[in-house]
Amino acid sequence: MSVPETSNTALYSMPEESRLLLHHGILQNPLHSSPTLPIPLPAEIHDAAKVITFTGGNNPVLPINWRFAESISAIKGFQGAMLNVLMKRRGDVEAYEKIEINVDHASLFIFSVLLTVIDPGHENVTLGTKDQLHKIIPDGDKFKAFDSKISNACTNIYRTKEGKFFHLHGSLNPAIALSALSISKTLSSDSDSMAEVVSIYASAISQYSAPQLETLMNDQHRQAGTTCQSPQEYRDSVHGKANAHVGLYEIHHIPNETQKAGWWDNRASGTTGVQNGGGGGKLRPLQGLKIVDLSRIIAAPTISRELAELGASVMRITSPNVTDATDLLIDLGWGKWNAYLDLKTKGGQERLRELILEADVVVDGYRPGVLEKYGFGKEGVLNIVKGRERGIIYVHENCYGWNGPLSGRSGWQQISDAHCGTSYEFGKAIGSDGPVTPIFPNSDYCTGAAAAAGVMHALIEQAEKGGSFVIDAALNYYSQWLINSVGTYPEPVWESLWSEYGKLTFKASDSMMFVMIGPVMGLIKERNGGRLFSEEFFEVSENKAIGKAVRKVKPVLRFVDERVRLGYNVGFRGNGTDKARWPEDLMTEIID
Repeated sequence: MSVPETSNTALYSMPEESRLLLHHGILQNPLHSSPTLPIPLPAEIHDAAKVITFTGGNNPVLPINWRFAESISAIKGFQGAMLNVLMKRRGDVEAYEKIEINVDHASLFIFSVLLTVIDPGHENVTLGTKDQLHKIIPDGDKFKAFDSKISNACTNIYRTKEGKFFHLHGSLNPAIALSALSISKTLSSDSDSMAEVVSIYASAISQYSAPQLETLMNDQHRQAGTTCQSPQEYRDSVHGKANAHVGLYEIHHIPNETQKAGWWDNRASGTTGVQNGGGGGKLRPLQGLKIVDLSRIIAAPTISRELAELGASVMRITSPNVTDATDLLIDLGWGKWNAYLDLKTKGGQERLRELILEADVVVDGYRPGVLEKYGFGKEGVLNIVKGRERGIIYVHENCYGWNGPLSGRSGWQQISDAHCGTSYEFGKAIGSDGPVTPIFPNSDYCTGAAAAAGVMHALIEQAEKGGSFVIDAALNYYSQWLINSVGTYPEPVWESLWSEYGKLTFKASDSMMFVMIGPVMGLIKERNGGRLFSEEFFEVSENKAIGKAVRKVKPVLRFVDERVRLGYNVGFRGNGTDKARWPEDLMTEIID
């Protein structure tokens, strides 16, 4: 899909297109609003959205044919509208709060981890300064998944024996895929160019057909990987059809007559110390909401971080024995305590049950089936709380969606982009030799932001109906919505944008993470840096957990009358910093 053609790029307006997308692409989308749905959107959300306005530059800045900026702007508007409904139903506000969203500011949301700076002006620690970063956030990458070119090139698109394209993924342990393909790390050294390393994989992959690789990676070795498809191929597939009825998320009510309707207990002590400048007596909409976060990487952690920004208290649980991309915590760890529990032990399982019994929301971002082994999948969590007076919101996020034959597969952002056709269309738009992963972890961040709106939707429904609610979220749900409801820029707009960046192009085998992002970021700063990276979109916050200031992207939602305060109760920190218990004072910085 692309928006209606216009021969005059001056007629295109990102703010107006974002507004239209919010109202028509989300709120009036039959996948969310049809009265035949078991749980449609709240009836008053349309009125709540009328006070949301969009500002910013008219012409797009990010050199991608997909309308990424409009997509995240509309999703943030969706969050704002849902939050307005929640606050008014709870009696926190008498009238809907006016919210302003700058589309340029919102664009930063989808790669905010790349923009975070610890101790700005002094140490300037970033995602790229690993040695300095690991002195602050201990490295949890147990398999050194990103320590060499041979490991980095494992996550890439390669041509198959019959001429199709397959997206291989190294996940958090590339050694498994290397072994499956009979590739030895000794075949390459860091003195080799990335192109030379890529050729090793290209040679190995070319010996297999796409169906053989599907079996080898997904079935035999349980590694992420997918044949690259066009949007139409995805729609026509058995799996695409099985998930076509889902919008940005799917919500399910689990009735329980012992679990009465009502809101969570928002009584919390010490509510003045918000790390983005203090609470100042302003409204913290999700104050007192307790969330157990069982997730890694970007998409699922974004869910809990978004809710933390609104005042929720989050307990992130990881295992000391499980690998983790801890560098991402500088962005995704805000607002969260971080504790270790070993779920292979009875003690670890019992402590997690205790945390869940006091929680209002559980976020599960692990591969489908992993937490079920320990009794903490969907049915396990619902069973834990079945006897208490209040239900729970259980939100789980995966790659492929929760229906169809591929629902149990492992997957990542790049896998979803390749599977649904986003990569196919981007490659075609830049004149590439095949599908190319669009720059930036867009579907990761947008999936999490949309699911956070889903959690608020469930809280609204729970206040009216009682019981528990399950939110199904998936990278593919966002990707298919992007393709079907958001679309690409009109040809003249894209041609102008692409020309502005010298008609840059990439090959199918150019890694999004290790080849594309650096040069593209440089070009954006050179040609549109003054607009996109305006100081008004950033703030410096004191992170008491690490004892350092941090420069980061400001919250995207701007409450015009300043009655609502967005920010985090606590700062990010490394894994295992806290004890796994709920403190009496939810503003406690470190739980010891």
